[in-house]
Amino acid sequence: MGANGPTFETRMPLTPKQLRVTLKQLGLNQVAAAKQLGVDPRTVRRWLAGDRKIPEPVVILLRTWLKQRRPK
Repeated sequence: MGANGPTFETRMPLTPKQLRVTLKQLGLNQVAAAKQLGVDPRTVRRWLAGDRKIPEPVVILLRTWLKQRRPK
């Protein structure tokens, strides 16, 4: 644990293709995903186009949502 809280040793990149699959698995379109993530729909569109890097906190949140949806 770092001085300011937990640290992540490994980066968790998500490609635009993986983002598209993840949104489909979550049943979210671009506008709904943007609303849930608190970003502008254009931001999600830029992530999907590969014009902008998908921020690590967004990747972590999406993966958390996926884990919560999986049957136990």
